[in-house]
Amino acid sequence: MSDDLTELRAEFDRIAAALRAPASPDQRAALKAGIVALFNRTDAAIGEITAFKERIRELIAAFKTLPQESVTSVRHDHLGASTHIERGWSALAGGDWARAQTEFQAALQRDATSTAAQALLGWVLMYQNRLDEALEVCLRVLLREPDHGLARVALGAICLRKGIVGEAIEHLTRAAGNPSDARAGLYANFWLGVAYLERDMHSDAIEFLRRATAKGPNLAEAWTELGRALWLSGREGEAREAWSTGSALRHSPFARRCSELLALVAAGGTPPRSPFN
Repeated sequence: MSDDLTELRAEFDRIAAALRAPASPDQRAALKAGIVALFNRTDAAIGEITAFKERIRELIAAFKTLPQESVTSVRHDHLGASTHIERGWSALAGGDWARAQTEFQAALQRDATSTAAQALLGWVLMYQNRLDEALEVCLRVLLREPDHGLARVALGAICLRKGIVGEAIEHLTRAAGNPSDARAGLYANFWLGVAYLERDMHSDAIEFLRRATAKGPNLAEAWTELGRALWLSGREGEAREAWSTGSALRHSPFARRCSELLALVAAGGTPPRSPFN
């Protein structure tokens, strides 16, 4: 690509820092020119990425022309796979990534066609920061089912962790707009809140995170990020209330995180600006 994303983010940060300081008329003109130049560089980069993305459709079309595999008699234990998926969800909620991975892999051994198990395996890999592996798994699911909610949410979260915030918001918004999967909608709203918080758009972040806590009041990680969004927007009392609510939830590593943030601010500290720090 003509512009590296790291360079664009660095230029954004430089201009943002300059805007917080007093500026002379000449400096204001330079800042304006810098913003216009950054916009044009980013727009050009988006054009190149979009064109490349369209070329991937060629690969999809070529894949569809491959000869069909011969049909063999394969027994799929859907009930057994579902049991492992639910156990994996419990492990995922408790932050036990290794056990969750084992359960989802066991589900796929019983039913290799389970897109739910594949998508959730992508989630586990994402939480372990094995982002390229997670991306490959989720893309395989979406190639088969483009509207698969859990895979779409995972893809958005992966993009967010990779720093591709705009594309993350695109995927997560699509997942949030699908009413057929309540669980995917819950997590889509959560990750949208995190994405807007990454962009310092605190009001939007608070809106999506409040939706997440309304849909999933036991989702401690949503209370964690809601508190952080409120704190960074200057609503410190409400932030403490959010963390207090989250810290009271059991069996979640994010409940502990809420308690840690309460202790941090009580000691005069400041919450981190990003959950990935």
